[in-house]
Amino acid sequence: MTEPTVWTVNKILQWTQQYFSGKGLENPRLDAEVLLCDVLDCRRIDLFMRLQQELLPEELKKYREFVLRRAAWEPLAYIIGRKTFLQWDFHVTPAVLIPRPETELLVEKLVQYCTGKSLALLEKEAFWRKKAEEARAAVEKARILSAEKLREETDPEQAAVWQQEVADREAVASQTAERAGLLQEDEREKEPTGHRGPDILDIGTGSGAILLSLLKLLPESRGLAVDISPEALAVAKENAGLLGVSERVWFRQSDFWTGIPQTAQFDIVVSNPPYIPAQVIGTLARDVQKEPRLALDGGADGLDAYRKIAAGLPQHVKPDGLAAFEVGIGQGEPVAGLCRAQGFTVTAVVNDYAGIDRMVFAARPGSSKAEWVKKLL
Repeated sequence: MTEPTVWTVNKILQWTQQYFSGKGLENPRLDAEVLLCDVLDCRRIDLFMRLQQELLPEELKKYREFVLRRAAWEPLAYIIGRKTFLQWDFHVTPAVLIPRPETELLVEKLVQYCTGKSLALLEKEAFWRKKAEEARAAVEKARILSAEKLREETDPEQAAVWQQEVADREAVASQTAERAGLLQEDEREKEPTGHRGPDILDIGTGSGAILLSLLKLLPESRGLAVDISPEALAVAKENAGLLGVSERVWFRQSDFWTGIPQTAQFDIVVSNPPYIPAQVIGTLARDVQKEPRLALDGGADGLDAYRKIAAGLPQHVKPDGLAAFEVGIGQGEPVAGLCRAQGFTVTAVVNDYAGIDRMVFAARPGSSKAEWVKKLL
């Protein structure tokens, strides 16, 4: 009698890699590992510590279902229900375009535009700000403990020890606050009354990756997310909750500008609209073709959405505001031209890391933001 197959982590990964290779998938081993990590709720690095671990029946059942879906070229992100963008996991469904790494560059540029700082610098500041808060909390705890001990302490030397503990904690807090670029609470300058960050409009928000990341990185900003798809808006709303920015973002179903109040104006209008020429969609990778056509199809030349968005820029971008777009290969200059035709004559086409035109920024001449755009050239 044949013994039943024992499926260990190592064995099932090897089998899946071969199976996916036979289906023509581009990254068979990576796909197998990502799916198994989701089933086992672990990191990829953890798999190498568990190669001889046997899968439980329920884990094996779920993994097999995942494998069959991937073998049918369903995108990984739809199978596991999420996609990492910058430092956050975004919930995704077949109703939304899957966020791409190149779109992260658009967010990074807009953060630089608003703050003058890179994402790396912002992350460093956030790290030290957290350390400063922890140090201040430690000071308060030491003060309370010292006060309790000093009420009972009769030995002057021991009392001095408790007092020195507080002084040491205060010194650490001061040094950490200085490292974080902060002042102590009683010395910190107050923000001007009414000060806040930019108002941002994201047209065709999809999962919300662009807008919600900006709101997370720019704590004083506010945003309006619009999309023609109610299913996409539902996903974006969920992601707003996951990132903790729900109180600063509003959602509206709209076909470009049709659902936006005529008097509404924004500091930044950003969009990653559908830009694939209709006749090219059939040549895309099979898993890409399973993403919503509404988020891919840019019309005959891929520029239909840009034409509609550009037409509303004069009315809805504040005098000192900025328009920002992600674009497809070879679309940088045509999109910049559409912006110039609407009076946003200061434009810059910015490449991604592969040297492909990927972003367009546009501002009115004479505005302070026009100088920032010029520096991108």
